[in-house]
Amino acid sequence: MEYGSVIKLSTGVKAYILRPTLIDYMFKGFKRVTQVIYPKDLGFITLLADIRPGSRVLEGGVGTGFLTAVIARYVGDEGHVYAYEIDKRRIDVALENLRLVGLENRVTFRNKDVRVDVDDYDIDSAILDIPDPWNALKTLARALKPSATVISFLPSINQVEKLVNYVLDSGLFVDLRTYEILLREYEVSKDVIRPKTMMVGHTGYIVFMRMLKQ
Repeated sequence: MEYGSVIKLSTGVKAYILRPTLIDYMFKGFKRVTQVIYPKDLGFITLLADIRPGSRVLEGGVGTGFLTAVIARYVGDEGHVYAYEIDKRRIDVALENLRLVGLENRVTFRNKDVRVDVDDYDIDSAILDIPDPWNALKTLARALKPSATVISFLPSINQVEKLVNYVLDSGLFVDLRTYEILLREYEVSKDVIRPKTMMVGHTGYIVFMRMLKQ
């Protein structure tokens, strides 16, 4: 049946046939091997990083591949994602997930530690989802274009403090900012609209900075 069709299941329940979105695939189809970055943070990160068709993006810490898929969708066929991950099993899972949504050709996986060595250069934006991003910044600085955006996603304020102190002492980056995104959905029915009892509160902190010319 075509998307947009309505059918009645054998149980008597009415069902709607809708084209799956990327979020549907991520939450219903992707295999998970790690904690993931939620859509509320993914959307803000990609906008803040100024990722666009043609962007060359470096990702440090792939995990399940939620962020990888979103970046790959944004960079288009003209851009590319270079994804660094030390755990080969996670790379295999992320690649399988990307194949599910047809984005695997826009990503090159590197089974390497982004804190130690980076093979790629002229990078427009770097996004780190690792516990100690301060240890990757000097390595990244050699790969980034001047004025490149750098974003780190961190779960605890202690990590944010350590990263911020390092950045301020390094002299490598400017325009330092930190954000936290909270999301509350509403229950909607005829004549009744109210906040849902449960909301997606703290998931992590987003630390943003820009690369200086060296």
